[in-house]
Amino acid sequence: MTLWTWVAETARRFREEERPELADAVVRLPLLAAEGETERIRTVLPSALRALREADGFLPVWLEGYFRHWPLAARVGHRGEGTTALAAAEEALVAAHGEAEDADDAAASCGPASCAAQNVLDCYANIDGPGRTADRTALLAEAMAHSGPGHPAWEALVVAHADMLIDDERPEEAVRELDLRAEEIRGAGAEVGMEYGFAYVRALRYQDRYTDALLVLERLEEGALASVPAGTARTAAARRLRFERARLLAWLSRAGLKPAEEAAAALPDATEADAHPRLRKAWTDAAEDLAAQGALANDWKTGVALTTWSRYAERVGADRRCAQLSLTAARLAAARGARWVGESALARARRALGRIRRSDELAADLDEARGLVLGLPPVVLPVGAADLVAELRKEPRETVDPERQADLVVAARTERPDDSVLLSALGQVGRTLKLGDTAAEPQWSRVRRAPSDQRAALSLLETLLQDNDTAGVRVLVRTLTEAALTPSTPN
Repeated sequence: MTLWTWVAETARRFREEERPELADAVVRLPLLAAEGETERIRTVLPSALRALREADGFLPVWLEGYFRHWPLAARVGHRGEGTTALAAAEEALVAAHGEAEDADDAAASCGPASCAAQNVLDCYANIDGPGRTADRTALLAEAMAHSGPGHPAWEALVVAHADMLIDDERPEEAVRELDLRAEEIRGAGAEVGMEYGFAYVRALRYQDRYTDALLVLERLEEGALASVPAGTARTAAARRLRFERARLLAWLSRAGLKPAEEAAAALPDATEADAHPRLRKAWTDAAEDLAAQGALANDWKTGVALTTWSRYAERVGADRRCAQLSLTAARLAAARGARWVGESALARARRALGRIRRSDELAADLDEARGLVLGLPPVVLPVGAADLVAELRKEPRETVDPERQADLVVAARTERPDDSVLLSALGQVGRTLKLGDTAAEPQWSRVRRAPSDQRAALSLLETLLQDNDTAGVRVLVRTLTEAALTPSTPN
């Protein structure tokens, strides 16, 4: 039984029992989670819980846990959060174990997404899938012991098991597991859903069976997609199909098995990936393969997208994803000659690698990317360092390349490190390139050494505000205030 089948049947039963508010909440919360609508979930959840408290008569023991599941599911699913959601996910899992001791057999009928273990499993995978395989294996063994074929939670747990096997470099075993469990589910009179198909695609892709994976996607589109309820749920499933197809076609075109034009046409717009964090890695993989063939423009705007996404992954503690996105950003930056952006991406990847457990493959990728970035030719200033900013201001706005300008400003600062005009220019291009954190480092250094430098302080403030760094703003205010109150040392 798929999630959406269970949701429809449960909502129908509540409506027959004249509990329309509960029926609506059962349907609406997973739909909002599928789109990552965390704020709207927070709005809907109190009314759902209130309807639950006000209901008289018997209600399933798992219903409150089901409702409370969805805020976290949106965060670790659609939004791809890692360490920022881990404590809450683990706390919910502990609470669910306590509730399970008091629950009766009716709890077995709960929906797959109500399983608190699933959020923890997703969280582990987001943080460091390969490095967390032991944790995931132990949790899966426990969770699967309390479910079975025909129960709605079973499919989600089987998919999580397959994903764990893939991350543990056992994709062939994952395919066998999926085949075996599909037979069991069908034997119990149920059908497998879209998530099963996506797990197949991932397992095949990790075996370099891209053509087979593309055939699976086509079968999903022709069959399983129609079983997903029309509206938000089907839109989300269709969107994921498009992103997965773009990734497969891009790889096949790079391998000479598909026309590059077909692959490029299949790539969704970057703004769509920006709106759906779970899909950014698929877009990035496809974009890198297309850019390598000249079928996609590798320009500074592509760099901004990858920087934004890698910084997001870093902020939410999705460490392996951060490393992967940052390494792609570094390679593409090197290909277009953007040294400062490439070095910033390398630094971010290096930080992420320090937080994951299995990093051998990524460490080798880091060495390769570092060689590409450091192998770029030295930057040559067109004018003296003191005159650079005035020269850059003459450039027509429509032809400005902020990555080139950043490299020039960085090179000029090696000659004039305390030049506030250059430092302000670095802040400006840093904000354009969404590299405020990198630009802020030399700005902080200057402000701490010379708090009376108003230009440097103002530029740093602008950088912090764009980054929504309220803590940094408070530190800046305190730094400037303390400097103003400290008596000057007489000469």
